[in-house]
This record gives sequence, C-alpha cells and structure tokens, in this order.
Amino acid sequence: MANKQEPRKASLILSYNGVNAEKNLSGNYESFSYVDVASGEADTISITVSNQSGQWLNRYMPEDGDYVEASIVTENWNKEGDKKKLSCGMFDLDSFKASGYPETVEISGITMPIRTNFNVTLKNRQFSKTTVKTILSDICTDAGITLSYESEDYPVKEAEQSEKTDLDFAFSLCKDHNLAMKLYNRKMVVYDQTTYEKKKPAYTIDKTEMQTYSFRCQKSKLYDSVRVQYTDPGSDTTLTYFYKIPGSEGKRTLYINQQVDTVQEAEIIAKAKLLENIRGAKFITIKVKGDTRHIAAQNIMISGLGKLDGKYFVERVTHSKNAKDIYTCTIKAHPCVTNTTSSTSTSAPKEQAAKGGTTYTVVKGDCLWMIAKKFYGSGAKYTLIYNANRGIIKNPSLIFPGQVLTIPAE
Repeated sequence: MANKQEPRKASLILSYNGVNAEKNLSGNYESFSYVDVASGEADTISITVSNQSGQWLNRYMPEDGDYVEASIVTENWNKEGDKKKLSCGMFDLDSFKASGYPETVEISGITMPIRTNFNVTLKNRQFSKTTVKTILSDICTDAGITLSYESEDYPVKEAEQSEKTDLDFAFSLCKDHNLAMKLYNRKMVVYDQTTYEKKKPAYTIDKTEMQTYSFRCQKSKLYDSVRVQYTDPGSDTTLTYFYKIPGSEGKRTLYINQQVDTVQEAEIIAKAKLLENIRGAKFITIKVKGDTRHIAAQNIMISGLGKLDGKYFVERVTHSKNAKDIYTCTIKAHPCVTNTTSSTSTSAPKEQAAKGGTTYTVVKGDCLWMIAKKFYGSGAKYTLIYNANRGIIKNPSLIFPGQVLTIPAE
C-alpha cells in the first residue's frame, strides 16, 4: 500500500504583543496579505479573521501600542517534506476594521514607528557640513529605530528639510543619492540600489510558472544622458554638469534645475535622477504560485517572454492567501540598470560570501541584515542565518554582542 502523501500547506504564524496567537486565531483566518517593498514605502500586513463569537470587539479589541510579528510557513509546498519559513517582521497596528454580516475583522499593521512624530509632524530645519548617514542616524534616533547603512557615506554641504516629515525627508534624501530605503522590523535599512542590481539573480521565473503577467514601457522616461544647470542667485555664477551613459548617443537628455553647491553634488544628484527615470520606464508584474523565496530587493531572471527576458530587480512582492487556502505572490520588478558609472570612489571590497559554511561572532551594532550583507552580498538573505541559529536567536530583530552564529552555505 502506497504511503499517503502529505497535503501542501501555507500558514501564517503570528504573535500578538509578544505572545503566540495561534491558539486564538487557529481556524479563524479568512485571508492575509503581506506586502514586501524594496524601497519608498513601509512593509505592511493585513489579516482578516472571523469574529462570529464577538471576541474581537471585547477582550481582543486592539489598543494603542499593540504590535504583531508574523511569518509565512509552507509545508510540502514544492515537494513532500519540504518546509520553508519567511519572517515578515514586526508591525505596529495601524488599522482595525470590524464589519458584518458575516462578522469579520480586518487588522492591518505597518513597519513604521507610528507612535512617534516620524511620519506626522512637518518640520523645518537645516543641515550643513555633514553626511547622509549622519542625518539619517539623527532621524532614526528621534524615531526610536535603528539605522542599518550599507553604502558609501555621501557628504552633504547643505540640506533643508522644509515642511516635510522625517519620513518624507529621509526618502527624498536617499533618492537624491541613488540610495534605496526600506523600513523593516523597526529598522531603517539604507543600501546602494545600483550595487544590488549588479548582483547575480537569485533564481529564474519562466513563463510556464506565471498565472498572469503584464509589461509596461514608457519611452518618455528612457533618457540616455542628464544635464544639471544651476545659477546661484547670490553670486550669479552658473554650475553645469553633463553625463552620458557609456556607449549611448546622449541625444535624450534629462534636464535638471536644482540647487547644487559643488560638481560632486551635481554628479550624484544627476545620476540618481537619471536612474530613477530609467527604472520607472519599464516594469513587469507577474502572479505566481506562492513561495517564501519571493522577497523584495533581490534580482531574478525572467524567461519565456522573448525580448522581455532578462535580469530584473524586485521592487515589491505581495504575498496573499485567501479563505480557500490559495496562496499566491504578485511580483513587480524592473529590468536591472547596470550600465552607469559610479558617482564616487568605490567602497572597500565586500567580505567573501559563505560557500561552505562558517561562523561569525556578533559585535556591537550588528543586525542580521548587515551580517547577511557581509556574507551573501544581500541583506534580504538574513533568513538563512536566522533559520540556522534558532537555538540561540529567539527574535530575528534581537541579537547580542558575543553570540557566535553559524553562517550556512547559500
């Protein structure tokens, strides 16, 4: 008699204010959605559960300051005995909605410190003779979150936060310097997106795996050169900088009139704006069977779509599971842009990635994202380290100096 095949299963593991919530939520899930964003927005999670007994309007009613931690677990998903886990992170509860009939509640969380003025208060302040990292570090300190900075530290001669929240100002500062900014697990993670887009693809998605796909190209954003020209009204002097992508004709020029004080600043801003437009000109959206391997801020290969085939950078992944236990992922990605030259001197070489497995001793200031970046070249692979060290890491956002971690092979 043949052995009974175990069914495929996808589930959400949830803790509420640090307490396991599986017992209270088991069998009550209607749906969940987790949105993982590479940059520009905070990650979010939304959970819809049954409220037939009315418990969510009584003792489970969320209060100010409540938070959830979530992970997606798949069992027997791609093959029997296969078990994978994706840690979604920690979310402050942002929205609560109850409705009937049938009676359900929807709980939504966001990876943003909503109990501070981080994304609420409009501020006016000046920064001078400083750096991008220093400014972001000050913002994180005010917000009560930590900064993980994975890029060269750019100098800032003058910067003005004018009628902007700390969140909006941080995003705009990063955008002007070709830096991606991700809010994750009460951390602000800042990284050089061009460096990430030069990495090898994590895996390939073929057309045969796609449930749906759509591709868009906006040719008006496909510039091959950029010109910055700024005239100082005080001194009446004009600073001009021009950059052409190597190998291009330089006929489609993006013109920028923005205050700059040095040629170096003009170069950094020019290339950042050029890359922003090129990356926004083409993108693909695909829907595939759910899988914990699908995460933002990594490269993938697309195949089977003819001239659309190639290496793409994942901007966003939406993990969704409905009441019928159908788990899918919707991925938005753009073709990797790697044909621009660096704006400044290159940073020190990265540590060699772990191929056969090794160990690492945690030092002050470390986080799993930074350690994964050192060994694998991608902070998004922190789950490899977390899963290999569950015996000593109880919470992926909490590691301590002196801990000796196993760094598994990729």
